[in-house]
Amino acid sequence: MPCAIAILHGGGFPGTRQRGVALAIVVWFIAGMSLLVAGIVAQARVDSQLAQLHVARAKAVAAGDGAIQLMMVDAMTDSKQSSVRSYRLGGIEVTVALVPAVGLIDINGASAEILYALFLVAGGLPEEQARLLAENMVQSRTAARPDGGDALELAAIEDFLRVPGSSRTLLDSLRDFIVVSESGKGGTEWSQAPDALLSVLSKVNPEKADAVRSRQGGAAAGFPRAAGSKSRRASGGSSLTGSFRADAIVRYGDTLWLRRRWISVESSPLTELPWHITRTEPPRVLMEDS
Repeated sequence: MPCAIAILHGGGFPGTRQRGVALAIVVWFIAGMSLLVAGIVAQARVDSQLAQLHVARAKAVAAGDGAIQLMMVDAMTDSKQSSVRSYRLGGIEVTVALVPAVGLIDINGASAEILYALFLVAGGLPEEQARLLAENMVQSRTAARPDGGDALELAAIEDFLRVPGSSRTLLDSLRDFIVVSESGKGGTEWSQAPDALLSVLSKVNPEKADAVRSRQGGAAAGFPRAAGSKSRRASGGSSLTGSFRADAIVRYGDTLWLRRRWISVESSPLTELPWHITRTEPPRVLMEDS
């Protein structure tokens, strides 16, 4: 009779109620464990991807640096060496291009006219913005700045970001065209410039750009050579001279990496090689095949 009364009042059997609570606890426990396991699996997947990225980055650096060293050996021992050459290291394909630094635009001393063309053509800025930034750049390099501050000293390409009106996006679009030299002379040896850079010259001096292209004849520019190169090669020395930007394009799997180093061909107490590395940029992903 008490049980019947309890049922009529909706209370149910005491044992049935306890079993329902226990079942609910079990269901919640299983759901919580499922979420925990899913989180662990997702984190493991992320960790695995990061590990693979670190491995790819390390291999791109090693292969790129090794290929750059081989390129320097070839360039210094063969006067007819092409400025672009491919290597295979440990099964990894690497293409190295040597670009003479004198053929790039020195933002430490380039004229406002050249800077304007650079920002307009390579940077893709509107004309008014490109001209304003060029003026800011020149003013920032001089002691008589409008705000009364000290002249801006550019020691690295990234110092460009300190110029009013610059941006990281713009810097990334200019990296292949610029250099920072300590001399700040600003002159560009257009005969040594990459073909893509001649489009900047065309904006300022179309006739000169056409003349340079005509002399190059569509071929890659030769390396700067020191005077008396024949006698130096005969005596075992190298005729290669100056500073270079070495770009190693590394294909690892489905990804292209860029390993960029700056090299000066002169003796250094830090190495027995006839050249030394003056700057190394972090590796960057250029393209991933989908």
